[in-house]
Amino acid sequence: MKSEFPIGRKKMYAVFFVANIFLTGFRLIILPGLSQQFHTIVSIASLFGFWGLWEFILFLGNSLEKKFPLASHPNKRIISQILATYLLATIIGHILIVISVNTLQVTLPSILQSFGYLLYFLLSIVMNLIYFGTIYFFNWKNDLVRLANMQREQTLVKYNALRNQLNPHFLFNALTSLNSLIFENQQLASDFLQQLSKVYRYVLQNKEKETVSLSTELDFISHYIFLLKTRFGNGIEFQIRLPEKLKEKEIVPVTLQILIENAMKHNVISNEIPLRISIAIDNEYLAIVNSVNKKTKVETSNKQGLENLKSLYQYLADKPIDIIETDSLFQVRIPLI
Repeated sequence: MKSEFPIGRKKMYAVFFVANIFLTGFRLIILPGLSQQFHTIVSIASLFGFWGLWEFILFLGNSLEKKFPLASHPNKRIISQILATYLLATIIGHILIVISVNTLQVTLPSILQSFGYLLYFLLSIVMNLIYFGTIYFFNWKNDLVRLANMQREQTLVKYNALRNQLNPHFLFNALTSLNSLIFENQQLASDFLQQLSKVYRYVLQNKEKETVSLSTELDFISHYIFLLKTRFGNGIEFQIRLPEKLKEKEIVPVTLQILIENAMKHNVISNEIPLRISIAIDNEYLAIVNSVNKKTKVETSNKQGLENLKSLYQYLADKPIDIIETDSLFQVRIPLI
């Protein structure tokens, strides 16, 4: 924990100036019989007293940090700093009383002098509470920021690993299909290879980006759909309905590919019961809906794909991902950025 005071001197002096005005008004109320000269001199002396005490607290804080670090010895540090500040405040206050009595010829009741020493003690506590409270608050806020950044970095690592899954699994299936097409339909094999190269070009070009435009993602997904339709024929159907005005909204790269892959991973794909996937706008969300015909056994599923995607969108969007599941439909609503 750092103990350096995070607020600049000018701001603190402005606070003390306002506090001194209030104290002057309070003194005028309880001591109306004293001269204007007395109140003026005491107000000026109090202002310098605030300045001196605060500079002393800053100096003391830096000095005691070496002997009693705030992170490991908070009680010793706080108590010793308050007592040292009280000692200095008492000395300054006593000097003010002596000046008032001897120079200004002001007679202060003993009870008022005793109240003054109590006020010095309270002032020492309040100023140190401001010092320590501010340090703890800013350290707490910085810790939250660091924690959020760490969580975001961890999420990005998981998401990058998720995107990289496109390489082994998808590539193996694509090459298997391409091998068959070479002997069956060379023109289709050539088209398939071109679409495959565009898919991987997109991944390579956007692997460092946090977001891309929805139109860019849709262009990528059209190549991906071509490959899937070539592989599965009528076993998979797509319906995409998106207004042009929203296509410049942002989305995380390969989000659609991950969600389509997720639907394929968990559901049967057959000509008899085709897997139907629709992509449409639902208010400020991109809704990806697939029919449900679950496989009895799902291979290579760690159940982390959607969770990682949800974590990533928590940092990039002001609304969370919604997941709605029924017996017949599975819907994922992605907030547009």
